[in-house]
Amino acid sequence: MSEREAAEVPPIPSAPPAGAGQGPGPGAGSAGADSAAPGPVRLDAFAPGGRVYQAARDLYVSEAHHVRPAGPLAVVEPVLPTDAAAAEVFVGRGTERREVLAVLDPAHGATGMIVASSVAGLAGIGKTALARSCAAEAVGRGWYAGGAVFVDLNGYARDPADQVMPEHVFAPMLHALGFPGRPADSPAGQAAQYHRMLAGLAAEGRPVLLVLDNASSTAQIADLMPRSRAHRTLVTSRHTLVTRGSRTLELGALSPAGARALVEEQLEFLSPGGTRTRQDAAGTERLCRLCGHLPLALHIATALLARDPDLTPSDLADELARARHKLDVLDDGERAVRAAFELSYRRLTPQQARMFRLLPVNPGPHIATDAVARLVGLADDQAVGLIRELARAHVVERVGNGVWRQHDLMRAYAIELLGHHGDNQGAASNRLIEHYIALAADAMSALHGEGPDTSFPTVEAALAWCDREHPNLQAATSMAATFGDDDGALRIQETVVAVYAHRGQTAEWEAAARSALRFAREAKDHPGRSRALHQVMVALERAGRQGEAVEAAGVLLGFQQVVIEAASLAEHPLDCQRLLQHAVAAVAESGRLLGKRERRLLHTRRADIARVANARRLDETFREIGPRAPRRPAGPDTEDVPGEDLWGTVPRPPRRPPEPAAEEEVPDVAVEATRWAREALERLSEHSPGVARSVAGAAPAQMAARRALSLIPEDLRPEDADDWRGVCALLARFAAARLAGGPMSRNAGQLAQQDWSWGVLPHVASTYEIAVQAYRRVNDAAAQVRLYTDLAEESFQSGAYPLAAKCRLAAAGIAETMGDEGGQGEALSAAAHAHLLLANHEEAARFAERAFPLLTAAKRPGPAGRALTTLANAHYSLNLPARALSAALGAEALTASAGDLPGRTAALLVLGLAQRDTDRAEDSSASWRTALHIARTLDDPYLTPSTESFLKSVGHLRG
Repeated sequence: MSEREAAEVPPIPSAPPAGAGQGPGPGAGSAGADSAAPGPVRLDAFAPGGRVYQAARDLYVSEAHHVRPAGPLAVVEPVLPTDAAAAEVFVGRGTERREVLAVLDPAHGATGMIVASSVAGLAGIGKTALARSCAAEAVGRGWYAGGAVFVDLNGYARDPADQVMPEHVFAPMLHALGFPGRPADSPAGQAAQYHRMLAGLAAEGRPVLLVLDNASSTAQIADLMPRSRAHRTLVTSRHTLVTRGSRTLELGALSPAGARALVEEQLEFLSPGGTRTRQDAAGTERLCRLCGHLPLALHIATALLARDPDLTPSDLADELARARHKLDVLDDGERAVRAAFELSYRRLTPQQARMFRLLPVNPGPHIATDAVARLVGLADDQAVGLIRELARAHVVERVGNGVWRQHDLMRAYAIELLGHHGDNQGAASNRLIEHYIALAADAMSALHGEGPDTSFPTVEAALAWCDREHPNLQAATSMAATFGDDDGALRIQETVVAVYAHRGQTAEWEAAARSALRFAREAKDHPGRSRALHQVMVALERAGRQGEAVEAAGVLLGFQQVVIEAASLAEHPLDCQRLLQHAVAAVAESGRLLGKRERRLLHTRRADIARVANARRLDETFREIGPRAPRRPAGPDTEDVPGEDLWGTVPRPPRRPPEPAAEEEVPDVAVEATRWAREALERLSEHSPGVARSVAGAAPAQMAARRALSLIPEDLRPEDADDWRGVCALLARFAAARLAGGPMSRNAGQLAQQDWSWGVLPHVASTYEIAVQAYRRVNDAAAQVRLYTDLAEESFQSGAYPLAAKCRLAAAGIAETMGDEGGQGEALSAAAHAHLLLANHEEAARFAERAFPLLTAAKRPGPAGRALTTLANAHYSLNLPARALSAALGAEALTASAGDLPGRTAALLVLGLAQRDTDRAEDSSASWRTALHIARTLDDPYLTPSTESFLKSVGHLRG
C-alpha cells in the first residue's frame, strides 16, 4: 500500500496490551516592467462562469443539510427611529415601556455605574418587541448621537457553537459605529479598539445605545458592556442575567385586560369595524387565557380571527383547547405558543404552507419579496400575494417596504416542518444563491458604469440595494461556501469589495478583499485569488499604508507562479491564454509598486509567461513581455477604481516576432552540465538492476550528478533560468531511476527489502537532494514539492518513517511559500501520520493540529478527516480520551461527508476506543459495528483483515 493510500487510511488502532493501562494506544508503532504604468487596473481577464458565512442565524435547517458553518458571524443592524420602523400594534406594556425608557434616558444615571436594562422572560413574551420599540423611541427622541445598534446573539440556538460571542461582534460593531480605521486581526485587539472608541464617543458627548438581543449567558454580553455611564445597553434574555450595575425587568405575561386590549386593537387594525370580541366577551377572555396571555400567541390567534370573518372567539378557543390538549408534555407557555402555531399553519393553503416551510432556507435576518419568489420558484406577482397572506396570518412580519422576517420561534417551527415534509431544500437554496449572485453581478455592473441593461438603473440604486442586503449577502456567501459553491461565494463577495472600493472605505475594502481571498482559495480559483490579492494591495495603497501595500504587491507577484503553472497545465488553449493574460496584468500591477525592488523576480515571471506561451504555441504577445502601456487618464469625476476589464481599457502589449529557436545561445557551462547529467543516467543504465540499485554500483553515476549540480550557478539570474531547466529535468530522471529500486527490492523478498530500506534508501535520498537543489537554483518550487513527495511515498512504503516525515515537512514548507494551503495541509498530515507510526505522539498531534485548519480552508473534507483521525490516535496514546473523542467525532463526520469509506473506518475504530474509555460503552459498540460493516463491504485485502484483527484484540469480535 502506498504512502498516499496509507495517509488516506489512517493506521488501524492497536489495542493497549493487557495490564498496561492505556498502553501505547491506537496507532502506536515500534521504536514587472521597470517602467510601470500609473494607476491600478482590475485583474479580470479570466473570471470563470459559475454560479459563503452565516450571519447570526442557524444555517442548517434540517437533518438533510447536516452541515455546519465555520462559526457564527454577527449581523449588527442600525436601530431606526419610531417613524421609520414597521408599524405594528404594541399595547399592554405601558408600565414596562416607561421603565425601560427611563433607564435609556441619558439624563438618568449620574451614579457613574454601567447602566443596562435587562429584559428577561420566556419565549414569545414580547422581549424583543419591547426592546425594539423602546430603542426606536429613544432614537426618535435624539438621545443617541453616537449611534444605536441591534445585534441578535442567538443565545438559544440548538447548538451552542452557533451562539454569537463577543469576539464575533467586535469587528462588525466597529464598522456599524463608524470606526475610522482597520479592525485589528485578533479579538483582543478588536476589543481594545471597541472600548477605546466608546470612550472617545463618551468624551465627545455622543452616547451610544447597544441592544443585545437573545442572550443566554453573561459570557455573551460581559465583554461588550460599555465602561462609560454615558452609554446604555439593553439586553433581552429568557433568563435573568446578573451584570454589574444592571437593572433587571422581569417581563411576565400580559394582564388579562392587557391581553384583551391587544386582541381588540390588533383585530381592529387587521379587520376594521368588527364587533366579534365585544359580542363574545367571554370567548375572547377564554381565548386570551388559552394563549397564556403571551403576545406572540395572541397576535397569531387574532390573525386567525381576521382571516375568517365567521370565526368567533369561542370557536377559536375550542380549537385551541383541543390543540393544547395534544401538547400536554410542554409547559404552559410553550403549549400556548405551539398550539397557536399549529392552528395557524393548518389554515394555510398548500402553496402558502410550502412558502412558510422554505423561508428558513434563507440564511439572513430578513428576505425581500423578489428573493422569496426565487426561493419558492414562483413569479414575483404570485410570491407577493402569498407572502402578504403569511403576514396577515402573522407567521411572518413586515420589517420594511417589501422586506420580511420570521420570529425566531416561528422560524424554529418552520424548520421542524421542513424536515418532516421533505421539501427540496437543495433546489431552493440553489435558486436563492443564484438570485443573490445575479443581482450582485448587476450591482457590480452598475457601479462600473457598464450599461443600463441591469436591475439597477443608477449607481445610487445599486448602492441602496447593497446596503439593504448586506447582511443577506454575508449570509448567502456563507451558505454558498458551506454547501460547496465557493465560486458563488466569491462572486457575491467581489460585489461587496466593489462597493467598499467605490466609496473609498479602505478598512472595509481590505477586510472584504481578504474574505474574497479565502473564498477564492477554497474554490481553487487562481485568477480570483489574484484579483483578491490585488484588491488588498490597492486598498492598502489608497489607505496610505505604503509599506504594507508593497508587501502585498510582493505576495501578488509571488502567487503568479501558481497562475502560470495552472496555465501550463490547462487543457484548453483558450483557458491557458486567459490565465497568462491574467498573469501579465498581475505582474504589471505588482511591478507598479515594487519597481526595482524585485527586478529579477519580475523578469523571471515574465520569462515564465513567455516560456509557457511558447510551449503552448500561443499568440506572440506573450513571447516578449514589455512594459504595460499607460491607462487612459481618468477625468476629474471618474476617479480610477479597480473595476475595468483587463483589455477593455489597457491596450495590448505590442506584438513582436519570436526569435528563431535555432539562434538561441546556450552557455557552454550549461552544455557541460547537461553532459554530466546525461552521463549519470547512462552510467546507471550500464549495470544490471541489482548492481545499479546498490550504493557501490550507483556511486559513479552519483558523482556525475553532483558534478552537474556544481555547474549550476547558485546566484543564477532569473532571466537565465531556462538555460538550466534541461539539466534539472535530467537530474530528476536520474533520481527517479534510482528510486525504482524500491519496488524491485520488495518483490525480491524480505532480506532484499531490508537491505534497500536500511542501506540504499538513505543514499537515494541524497540523490533526490541533488535534484531538489537544482530546481531550487532555478526557482521552481512546484518541482521541488513533487520530488519530496515521491521520495516520501517510497520511504513510507519501505518503513523509513523518519525519512518520510522529513520529506513531508520539507514539502510543507515549500507549499507554504507557494501559497498552496491544501498541499501544505496534506504534507503536514502525512508527516503527522509518520510520527504516529514512530510513536512520537506529541509530534503527531502537533502536525495534525496544523494540518486540519489548512485542509478545512482548502475544502478537502476527506484529508481533513484523516488528519483528525491521526490527531485522535495521538491524543488517545497520550492518555487524553476526551480530546481523542472530540477529534474522532469530527473525523468520522468529515470522512462520512466526503464518502471516504476507508478513512471513515479508521475514524470509527479510534472513536470506539475513545467512547469506551469515556464511559460510553454502547456508543463504542455501535461505532465498531459500523466500522466492521464498512470494512467487510469494501473487502479490501489490507483494511478488512486489519479491522477484524483490531476488533478481536479489543474483545468486540470473538477469535
